[in-house]
Amino acid sequence: MAITGYFIDTDWRYQEVLLGFKPVYGSHIGANLSGVLLQTLIEHDIEGRVFGITTDNASNNKTLVTSLQQSLQQALADDVILPRIPCLAHVIQLSLQQLLGRIKANPLNESAETKWTEKQSRLAKLNAQHQVRGISYTLNKVRFLAIYVTASPQRREIFYNLQTTDVKLVPIQDVRTRWNSTFLMLRRAKRLRDIFAPFYTEYDCEEMLLNDEEWRQVDYLLCITEPFFDYTTQLSKTRDVTAHYIFKIYNKLFEHLEQSMKQLRRKRVLWNGIQGHLYAISTMLAPVNKFKFFLTNDWDQKWRETYRNSFQQALIPYQEQLLSLSQSLDGTRPVVQLSSKLDKMLDKSIAQPETATNKITQYLDSDTVHLGPLAFWREHQTRFPVIAALARDTLSFPATGAGVERLFNTARDICHYRRGRQKKQTIEELMMFLCTSRFDIEEKEAKYLEKFFSYIEIETAKEEKDEKLEEVEFDLISDTEEADEEISDHVQLDEVDEPQLPAPENSTQVRALGRKRKAQEDEVFEYYSK
Repeated sequence: MAITGYFIDTDWRYQEVLLGFKPVYGSHIGANLSGVLLQTLIEHDIEGRVFGITTDNASNNKTLVTSLQQSLQQALADDVILPRIPCLAHVIQLSLQQLLGRIKANPLNESAETKWTEKQSRLAKLNAQHQVRGISYTLNKVRFLAIYVTASPQRREIFYNLQTTDVKLVPIQDVRTRWNSTFLMLRRAKRLRDIFAPFYTEYDCEEMLLNDEEWRQVDYLLCITEPFFDYTTQLSKTRDVTAHYIFKIYNKLFEHLEQSMKQLRRKRVLWNGIQGHLYAISTMLAPVNKFKFFLTNDWDQKWRETYRNSFQQALIPYQEQLLSLSQSLDGTRPVVQLSSKLDKMLDKSIAQPETATNKITQYLDSDTVHLGPLAFWREHQTRFPVIAALARDTLSFPATGAGVERLFNTARDICHYRRGRQKKQTIEELMMFLCTSRFDIEEKEAKYLEKFFSYIEIETAKEEKDEKLEEVEFDLISDTEEADEEISDHVQLDEVDEPQLPAPENSTQVRALGRKRKAQEDEVFEYYSK
């Protein structure tokens, strides 16, 4: 179990530290995980300084937070509730899975196929014979072709020889267990489109040949899925504050879906308490947003008033803390008596300190500033001390669990299955040392580790990290094309029965926002919205 801590230091730098890399014995239920987390917090003497917890959307994490809240009652104030922040990258991917599931585009296999069998050959021919040209059949063609090419060293060599570029590529498969894998598969296929035709001729496998209409469907899916890939990738890369991006990303994704798939309905669930309004507060604490973010037509007046009031309420404990500190400092200073009546008369004319309400208005209603939140609050912490204190706490929680994912990637250097068994203390100490000295694998080490991964895993990783994304072009879906019945039939939902991946029982969608979407309950996860 990897446990990372995040905070903003006195110089307004965002810090990420590894608090523990603990073994978990027995069932991974929330209560057990909570005990491991609590012990780690006690070891570092920070059990009373926890602001919130970012987790993925597994059901046991809800129990983890509830159990931890109960265990920390003595360390925390009575009215303090630990908010659980769902990993935004995970939420985006779960939403994409459900979207692809609606159009029968989700892969069924959990790992890439490595062998081409007679059964697959027969299924490929049956797939090509379907009269209804739904998206799922087009995707199956791409999947079958990827298996067919990569399963044979000879066919792979022929495919390489058909390419004139220095960097040789092969088609890749999508799998259930890898984020964005369908997008990566289709983008790689788009890059190799000109190579497919001569390959089909060479091996007489026209059952996998995509016609122009089917390539148009590939364009359509690339158009739909690209923003999900972009936001997930960028969120996972960043090591800066991310809390203020959450509402913006939800807005952008909903706008994207409305423009490209107008039949989708947006839903919402009311946010509960401060953990719901935490996203709104984080949004306003970014100087590029302030309160103007909520003045667009996307937001009802009700939500504007709710979020502004929530911002003011969140400042109250910080105001009290600052006032208490100020009074304490005043008590240590010598009292200077005014020397004359004239001094007393002049003292009355001295302007009184601005109220907290005036400070809030000055900040929220002033012009937005295109500056990073930490840089802004480093510069303005003396002007807005109370709001800066709120920003230091609120912006510290990460919007994703990318830090933990990076940890487990790094942990493969130490805990690889081909290495001998190590003691749990040794593993944790090595991880702690590794993460204090460096986080990224050096290039020469990465080359060495390649032999531990499959050919398909390496190709997929290359596609995901390719820096030349702008070279892959696909036609966007135009308004006139959406209105055209003949073309829209090509991207309709498939009505032919076929085995489908069931919706994950433990899937959570963050339904953004205080806009016009229905409320719904979920027995397993908390649903978050504005």
